[in-house]
Amino acid sequence: MFGRDRTDASLAMPLVPLHEMYALPARRYVESRGGEVRLHALARVHVADGEVAAIDVRGERIACRRVVAAVPWFGLRALLAGDLEPMEPIIANAERLESKPIVTVNLWYDRTVMDDLFVGLPGRAMQWVFDKRQAFGERASHLSLVSSGADALAALDNPALIDLASREVAASIPGARGATLLRGTVIREKRATFSLAPGQPPRPATATPIRGLVLAGDWIDTGLPGTIESAALAGHRAAEQLVNW
Repeated sequence: MFGRDRTDASLAMPLVPLHEMYALPARRYVESRGGEVRLHALARVHVADGEVAAIDVRGERIACRRVVAAVPWFGLRALLAGDLEPMEPIIANAERLESKPIVTVNLWYDRTVMDDLFVGLPGRAMQWVFDKRQAFGERASHLSLVSSGADALAALDNPALIDLASREVAASIPGARGATLLRGTVIREKRATFSLAPGQPPRPATATPIRGLVLAGDWIDTGLPGTIESAALAGHRAAEQLVNW
């Protein structure tokens, strides 16, 4: 990565949970302008004569002409109903896109073991370790270890993952070697991101052959990997297309 100075390539660590950083402010923005946010409301987008006709939400049909489909690649087909022939190539590619897991192991110790906010672990199964105590002001010594593309790790049971993570912490962080592990938890996100390996189908653009339907999400072809930045860029492009339709 190249920029005008070295800060352009700096890594940043959010100091609040991500939903507080962008999800809650986004909801407030929508609602303050007369919009409505419905949570846990599965939707179906109906397509007729090559354009968006309506959406179904919990048994209620709402007539609409513009939809931003910000669902993951594996949820696109289930979202759409009606005449989908123009969308079939995009849907088929989305279904062929391989998912990759992310595994997170949380460890709590009886004492502070890290001075840094986060540390990379090159060459190890767990790729990053974050000190949640420093990041979020927790009182306990809480480390969160993350590994992406973690197919092999996702197959291990929880005790094995906790043992592996604690051994890698002890091998990498001197302050942890005399500490006592109090407890550990494991989170597996089996379809956390998509594969960028050779041979994967092309990622779609935000525009679709269906009038009034645009796509958003980190898996859209933005030139970025599956990140929040990619999702934000795709969302901006989708909104611009609907405004200018």
